Amino acid sequence: MISKFLRNCSSLVLLFPLLQLLRLDMLNAAPSGPESDTCSTLVQSRFFGFFLSSSVFPSMPCTWTLQNPDPRRYTIFIKVTKPTRDCIPRQHRTFQFDSFLETTRTFLGMESFDEVVKLCDTSTHVAFLEAGKQFLQIRKGLPRAVAGSRNGDGEFKVEYLVVGKRNPSMAACQMLCQWLEDCLTYSTSNRPCGIMQTPCQCWDQPPPDKETSGCYRDGVFLENCIPVVKEGTADTDTSGGWSGWGNWVECSSECGGGVQMRTRTCQSPAEEAYLCEGVLEEGRPCNSQPCIGRGRHGTRSQSLRSVDSRKREDSDKTRSGQQSSQTVDPPSGGEWSAWSVCSTTCGEGWQSRTRLCVSVPYSTQCSGPLREQRPCNNTVVCPVHGSWDEWTPWSLCSSTCGRGYRDRTRSCKQPQFGGNPCDGPEKQTKFCNIAVCPVDGVWNEWSSWSYCSSSCSNGTMQRTRECNGPSYGGLECQGEWRQTRDCFIQECPVDGQWQLWSSWAGCTKTCGGGSQQRQRVCYGPFFGGEQCPGDREEVRRCNEKRCPEPHEICDEENFSNVVWKKTPAGDTAAVRCPPNAVGLILRRCSLDDEGIAYWENPTYIKCISNDYRSIQTLTRDHLSKAQRGLVGDGVSEVMTKLRVTSSDGTSYSGDLLAIIDILKNMTEIFRRSYYSPSNADMRNFVQSVSNLLMEENRERWEEAQLLGPNVKELFRLVEDFVDVISLRMKDFQDTYEVTDNLVLSIHKRPVAGNADITFPMKGWRGMVDWARNSEDKVRVAKNILVTGKPDEDEASAFVTGIVLYRNLGSILSLQRNSTVLNSKVISVTIKPTPSSLSTPLEIEFSHLYNVSHLVPVLFKLCSSLLGSWSARGCRAVPVDSSTTKCLCDRLSTFAILARLNPDVNMDKTQLPSVTLIVGCGVSSLTLLLLIIIYVSVWRYIRSERSVILINFCLSIISSNALILIGQTQTRNKVVCTLVAAFLHFFFLSSFCWVLTEAWQSYMAVTGRLRNRIIRKRFLCLGWGLPALVVAISVGFTKAKGYGTVNYCWLSLEGGLLYAFVGPAAAVVLVQFLSVDSLARPFITFLPSPEEHVYHD
Repeated sequence: MISKFLRNCSSLVLLFPLLQLLRLDMLNAAPSGPESDTCSTLVQSRFFGFFLSSSVFPSMPCTWTLQNPDPRRYTIFIKVTKPTRDCIPRQHRTFQFDSFLETTRTFLGMESFDEVVKLCDTSTHVAFLEAGKQFLQIRKGLPRAVAGSRNGDGEFKVEYLVVGKRNPSMAACQMLCQWLEDCLTYSTSNRPCGIMQTPCQCWDQPPPDKETSGCYRDGVFLENCIPVVKEGTADTDTSGGWSGWGNWVECSSECGGGVQMRTRTCQSPAEEAYLCEGVLEEGRPCNSQPCIGRGRHGTRSQSLRSVDSRKREDSDKTRSGQQSSQTVDPPSGGEWSAWSVCSTTCGEGWQSRTRLCVSVPYSTQCSGPLREQRPCNNTVVCPVHGSWDEWTPWSLCSSTCGRGYRDRTRSCKQPQFGGNPCDGPEKQTKFCNIAVCPVDGVWNEWSSWSYCSSSCSNGTMQRTRECNGPSYGGLECQGEWRQTRDCFIQECPVDGQWQLWSSWAGCTKTCGGGSQQRQRVCYGPFFGGEQCPGDREEVRRCNEKRCPEPHEICDEENFSNVVWKKTPAGDTAAVRCPPNAVGLILRRCSLDDEGIAYWENPTYIKCISNDYRSIQTLTRDHLSKAQRGLVGDGVSEVMTKLRVTSSDGTSYSGDLLAIIDILKNMTEIFRRSYYSPSNADMRNFVQSVSNLLMEENRERWEEAQLLGPNVKELFRLVEDFVDVISLRMKDFQDTYEVTDNLVLSIHKRPVAGNADITFPMKGWRGMVDWARNSEDKVRVAKNILVTGKPDEDEASAFVTGIVLYRNLGSILSLQRNSTVLNSKVISVTIKPTPSSLSTPLEIEFSHLYNVSHLVPVLFKLCSSLLGSWSARGCRAVPVDSSTTKCLCDRLSTFAILARLNPDVNMDKTQLPSVTLIVGCGVSSLTLLLLIIIYVSVWRYIRSERSVILINFCLSIISSNALILIGQTQTRNKVVCTLVAAFLHFFFLSSFCWVLTEAWQSYMAVTGRLRNRIIRKRFLCLGWGLPALVVAISVGFTKAKGYGTVNYCWLSLEGGLLYAFVGPAAAVVLVQFLSVDSLARPFITFLPSPEEHVYHD
């Protein structure tokens, strides 16, 4: 029936051309996943197709893999047409798996289909299978020696369908149903069909020509079963064991209403009599038209009843002695006919008789039945055939995993009285599969050994194997998936390699250009390698500086008990420090204004006294231990020793730098959590800082600031010390340290404080006279750090450190350009450092000098590397003639600076010199007078030459004015840059107008001059060319080099000056050439003396 349906469906015809078109596309799919290294095919996003083995497996090993788009939604069905010859068993393997692990070469969830496909089994020429996992793969392995096989090229064909589990397409179902029919045709109990279930509605009755004792019902194969006949049409009801109804007999009456009858027989044996339920015969009315003009006596009528169970019950009642109503009524019709023959020859049967209705004058219808029945043959016993009891429940599966069997049985009631035995199977069996059996992983064959990893010297070779499985909880493959072994082909050639260069030899000359050389050694080559490239020796020039003249060499000199040998100018001589110190004494030989060499004063910045050197070494050792987390004993002793030693003063400027280095290291030690400084350590630290500022160290400070770090390092050191102490302060408290040269106060306050911090505080004990009499004051407002953040609580705190320096002004060396410190120096530090201050910091300074002779200017020391002073962030509020208050919104070190006679000094430094003013003024006035004369007589001298001269005068006048302006604007960078750029333009314009005048003269001599006041090309040359040069210079340099600190002109650095010198030199050169070209025609056309003709 399925094949007939498929042949009548035209849509299937369209499926095969699509399969043929997709064949090449499928075979050329990009490989991916667990495939062979030789050849592989991966089919993705394809729902149907086919291929031949000769095209997919051209060599071996080869693989063909079909990927299921989604195993939850799709199922793969495969049809394999087996080869007819030359088939090697187990050369082609078919299996499905979930995924593949590349690292261990293992298939996960692998299940083999080899027992289902049986490619070399010739009993059937096709095989079908169903796969529900992610991948289905057919692999062709290496050939094996099998008896009777020749070359193993037997070709087979594979067709595949990927069918959706829900709502599959009609074309897919048509193909799948055909496959299912073929699969069931070739199926037996020993070789079941590979298709277990389908999402399509297919007729599951086995083909009629298949002689088998089994059948399929609802996808389950039964070894012995009774086929169930399907229902037919309404007219041919063949339900149960009944035969079809016979034809309707002739109506019993021609008019007035009659009855038609038809009968059927039960075809089931006696043991299946339950299949025949219903009536043996049935009737229907007919010829209901009235009989007009016809007598009632000439007609027959019958009232037939259906034979059913109720009628049998009535008959039983009649046999039991109860008379039927049909027999007691007096006959009202004709005589009864004879009883018919008994319906059965044995057991209970029935006889019937009929009668006719005869009309009478007093009635128009007979009363009573027209037919009677009675039982018969009750004495003869009929044979009883054997009958089956109900089936027992299905048994448990024969296997706990994998494919097993379930069966059920039934018992037969034995036949009696010569009846037939039970017909049909006593036992039925069906397949079952409770769970998939665990399959342990099995290694495939090892691959061939790879090539040696190295073409020379030692290498390695490796081979790999793949693990099939494990599946369904099986064990992993035991052993390694990769093996490696050593290999050696030949020794590798080793090229020669240069060793390191030796040190440079001494220079052959001390000056005037000498040479020095160095060598290197070549190691190798070996085994045919290349020689070392390059030279073995290298020579370079040295001491190329000019040999100094005798007057450019400082003579040998004995100064401060130190002998200084001859040293060329520009070099620095070095000798060992005195015995009480380590390091070197440096002294530089320089040239004076007349070019004569002289010795500068020696500097002792590299000399450190032995006492300070030993303390510095101890401090570094303790710091090293602290960095390793070790508690160093003796830190307090080192601080005490430093205080005592520094109180005796310093011998060299290097001692100051050594003390600062020691204090920095001590700050880092204090910062470590392993050591907590005591009060004595804090006092010794502050006292050591005070000892640095003693008046005895002033000269050493001046030398240290010239050649080494300046005082800003001291400020940073104190700030770091305040930060460290703030970390060690547990409660809100104040700490005071008073020395001869500074006062340090540290205050720890809550952020939400209710009192200001004032410095100095009244009632300090141990206050020295200079600090007690000081009128300098500092006030830090209580809300200086209030930020308004909700997470601030009473535990939030900040630390304020205030330092008042007594004599730091004399050490800063600011007495340059008549600038002096007019107050003491105060440092204010707050930790943690705030980003901004909500309230200005108030600092009140007392003047050191009489303000009637000084004009105070407020400055602030910035934290830049240069440590320069700046007034940014502070403003001065004069209190009286001896006091100035500063309001600052930043934290740093503060002081008051003053400059002597600022008005006089500023005027002298900003105004140009008298000589420059007189020179530029006379030149500008003369040119201006010339312009006035030309304008007054313009109508008489109107010409191109006059216009050129006027433009030339204007450029010179503009240049003079810019020179005078530029002398007063050196401090204004923007104005100075503009002045330099315009000065560059007008200077070039002066040269260009001179060139324009030469051009005009040349045209006048050659006769090309026209009566035009000014040519456009002259304007372009006079004004346009300079503008172009200046624009290009500004664009390339981005205005860098226009204006310097001392003058508003082009800088000598960077080559920008050539932007003026180059064009000016070119103009001068063109001028010389033009003069020469104009002079030659005059010399040529001048007459000789003999050719002069005199006339009266």
